Amino acid sequence: MLTSHLVPAAFLLGASLSTALPTSGSESAAGQCSPVSFKLSATAQNTIFASPPDPSNETQILNFITQGLSAGGVPTAGTQTVSGNFTIDAIYCKPSPGVVGRDAVQILVHGILYNKTMWSGLGFGDQYNWHAFANDRGYHTLAIDRLGHGTNPQIPDPLNVVQGWLHVEIIHKLIQAVRTNAANNALDRAFGKVIYTGHSYGSQIAPWLARNYPSDADALVLTGYSNSPNIATIASLQYRPAARVKPQRFAGYPLGYVTQSNATQHTLSFYTGAYDPAIPVADLRFPDTVTDGEASALSGQLLFNATGYAKPVFIATGVSDVFFCSPPLATCNAILAATGRDVFPTASSFGYFAPEQTGHDLSLHYSAPLSLCKIHEFLEGFF
Repeated sequence: MLTSHLVPAAFLLGASLSTALPTSGSESAAGQCSPVSFKLSATAQNTIFASPPDPSNETQILNFITQGLSAGGVPTAGTQTVSGNFTIDAIYCKPSPGVVGRDAVQILVHGILYNKTMWSGLGFGDQYNWHAFANDRGYHTLAIDRLGHGTNPQIPDPLNVVQGWLHVEIIHKLIQAVRTNAANNALDRAFGKVIYTGHSYGSQIAPWLARNYPSDADALVLTGYSNSPNIATIASLQYRPAARVKPQRFAGYPLGYVTQSNATQHTLSFYTGAYDPAIPVADLRFPDTVTDGEASALSGQLLFNATGYAKPVFIATGVSDVFFCSPPLATCNAILAATGRDVFPTASSFGYFAPEQTGHDLSLHYSAPLSLCKIHEFLEGFF
């Protein structure tokens, strides 16, 4: 059984949304995509860690990450100002000429161990391709590489620079650029509406963005997310420095950039239920990273809610997501409803969807087309 809920500001549970799956004809209207890069200046107050690991000691780094992802986190010693000029690579896709376009762009922000390519479905067809689905409905899409990830040319200090606080400030500057067609807007046009769309870590930093900059996003779509993370499961992931797991791809990266080292564990953690078994195999051929700074500053970010954000929010998380939900369906639904109530108490509208037989990588399971339908049906009421 698959259900979704649309909830007004009072967060009263509503009736299921009625959604028709797209036809094969509509799926064929793929968008037009091209690589773009943004040059952005940003300043953040990043976390100072009281007992940082030796950057040349793998054991210390991995222990630090495990402690940072565990309940209680690692000791901190205030904040420090981090500033810089950053290059953010992205894939920009726009509707095909035959599709009526909207004055709205979805900014797609990936999770840990991934980059901008995850939104394209890893080459397994349009049923997994967020760009194709959204473009076919008139939305423009912009999948970005967060700082330190993907094809971004800079490899900043992983502990002190690449943290969620700086990600938020960079994304804020990017949103400002695409709203105004400023000189640093690589899209060469302004958008009246911006939809922030995150997955996992990309969703976890959204409340901070919405709280600090409530006018940035006209709606939030958060996948693979809740405010009830399974900390023990997240902390148990087996990491190693990416430069040692994939030396050709990550040559020259500091040891604080780590990736999944156990293929079996990755599949069991990110894929649950009904999925094409070829997808996790392809997934692991091209891994990305998480930094010790991202992982260890995360516990502080989870404490924030988006009080003051008064626009629509939709959460889509698989019932079998081992990190952020829990079967049965009723339990997962209760977690997502509570997340909306507690993290986004002033949202103008709130909806959620929990597909069964679906794990953490929501858009890479067989249920992906239905999840995309539910999300875009919710957006249809506002854009």
